[in-house]
Amino acid sequence: MSKFFYNVAISIPLRQAFTYHSNQQIDLGTRVAVKFGSSTKLGIIIETLPNTEIKTKSIHMVLDDIPTFSNTELKIFRWASEYYLHPIGEVISSFLPTYLRQSKNTLDATPIKSIDSDLPDNLKFEKNLNAQQSKAVDFLKSLKGFMPTLLYGVTGSGKTEVYIRCIAKHLINNKSVLILAPEIALTPQLESRVKDQFGSLVGIYHSKMTPSKRYKAWRDFRNGNLKVMIGTRSAVMMTAPKLGLIIIDEEHDSSYKQQDGFKFSARDIAIKRAQMLKIPIILGSATPSLRTLKLVEEKKFKTIELSKRVTQKNPPKFSILDINEVKLVSGLAPHAIEAIAQTLSQNKQAMIFINRRGFAPQFVCSYCDWRAMCNSCDSSLVFHHQAERLICHRCDSAFGVPVICPNCSKEQLSFLGTGTEQLEDTLRELFPNASIHRMDRDSTKKAGSLENILSEIKNSETGILIGTQMLIKGHDFPNLELVVAVDVDQGITSLNASAIEEMGQQLIQVAGRAGRLDGHATVLVQSRYVNDQNLLQLKSGNYLNFASSLMQQRQSLNQPPYSFEATISASSSRAQNNIEMLTYAKRYIDVSKCILVGPIPAVQSKVRGSYQHHLVIQANTRTLLNKLLIKFSESLQADKNKILKKTRWSINIDPTDL
Repeated sequence: MSKFFYNVAISIPLRQAFTYHSNQQIDLGTRVAVKFGSSTKLGIIIETLPNTEIKTKSIHMVLDDIPTFSNTELKIFRWASEYYLHPIGEVISSFLPTYLRQSKNTLDATPIKSIDSDLPDNLKFEKNLNAQQSKAVDFLKSLKGFMPTLLYGVTGSGKTEVYIRCIAKHLINNKSVLILAPEIALTPQLESRVKDQFGSLVGIYHSKMTPSKRYKAWRDFRNGNLKVMIGTRSAVMMTAPKLGLIIIDEEHDSSYKQQDGFKFSARDIAIKRAQMLKIPIILGSATPSLRTLKLVEEKKFKTIELSKRVTQKNPPKFSILDINEVKLVSGLAPHAIEAIAQTLSQNKQAMIFINRRGFAPQFVCSYCDWRAMCNSCDSSLVFHHQAERLICHRCDSAFGVPVICPNCSKEQLSFLGTGTEQLEDTLRELFPNASIHRMDRDSTKKAGSLENILSEIKNSETGILIGTQMLIKGHDFPNLELVVAVDVDQGITSLNASAIEEMGQQLIQVAGRAGRLDGHATVLVQSRYVNDQNLLQLKSGNYLNFASSLMQQRQSLNQPPYSFEATISASSSRAQNNIEMLTYAKRYIDVSKCILVGPIPAVQSKVRGSYQHHLVIQANTRTLLNKLLIKFSESLQADKNKILKKTRWSINIDPTDL
């Protein structure tokens, strides 16, 4: 009887596939169950091998009659495994629905349908396009093959309507469309508009859905029953019978980068997928990432611009409030409070943007300087008034609130700083008759709570909106006339190089929520660094001017996107183990070809009981960086020194923070 040999990818933290045999031929991409050690594990067939002399185990069971992934998708997984230097089994598992990670569940053998949408060529649309939108649609519809294109559109310029026309073109041509959104629950305008236009052809895929619902969406898109899929980063590799277009909405958003485990960028994998499939990909944003702008500058990406709002109203300009010698009331300057009062008197809405949830970010003793810290993380505990708890925002550990100082036993404990809860309480005291809405992770935990808050805001002509960055993503508030940005200085003073870029994006995005109807909105930015050049660049409200200035700074310092970075991270219960391991591991990096810094503690030096340290490696080309890291990874895996066994190590390509 003939034997067939296969390499099987198993979801374990080993950087290799494993060879098994079977008496039957099995298609690549098929799920199988294999004996691994003393247990049975699920694997994916990724390669057929010729006869081999090595001793192999038999594949225990073939789980499905059809492959889960196509050959093209397997090629992308191999590329991702090599590019991010991550085990191939864990890479594939990241994009396998939870339902299919269990060997007891079977992939539906429904034949993949050819897409046959019943959309007429003269499909009617709810909204008419202006001249700029029409030009953008014509340009994007003309794209052939792999052609990454930036759709730069200021907030309120109608990017969604442009997406709609492009989607319709591909559906009429019997193609399917994948739309990525940074956080699906926070982009209701995109979801509702696409669903309104294309109805039952549209599916949703995100982590808040149950495993069974996620699998159903995955299956129906794979089988061609759904033609348009809107999903978060885990949807980037969803199988579709005839994928014709990929859209990445808010392409700059850091949510596209996975921070734990397999540290991939959904944005970059989407671009690679479009390249392999030879299809267009649209990257939309009002605040494009510096990486994307550089690719446009190098003519590697095309670009089309929507420079005006649909209403033809100008975006608001910024006023910077110097708060150095000002007594703040729960973080608000007197001038900001006056502006809120005036806005309410005009029956308009005001928004307070502060990227800190909870009541107060620090709980301290004024006598001995003791500060409430998480036992497991290097983080201050945040006081949450409604929960009456001190909570760690890193690991979600919660503690009771002491009456006396645990260090000196004095009754001189107090709160420092401001969070969304405190602002809500203060504003209710200052404006007792105003309608006040708070939007943050705490207020939107319950199912349907986000939708209820947005509905209340929409039905209120006047009032105050308070929230974190949840407020700035994809929402349309027609009556919003004032925005107050609180505590933006953490973006200026942060050690992370990306912090200034993110600060600029957040301020432009939050400003874009205001003044969409009459164009008379005001944005007040409170800061102690009123002469900061990056902040001054934002005063005009022109993001491209800000980005251009920041790119010049980055180029002069040879920082990304003009160089390429990775971090080699070590994690253990003892900081010294990390330092010893990384110091030892440095020998495998050719410092004559790169810049190497470290070992250094991570900005968040301890998380969930583990200390974190980095080596930061920077090279002038991506190819060189990849070669250096491959050699490092292979050398470290072959090294049996005991010092390496005391830590967990990982590589993060294009890190968004340290």
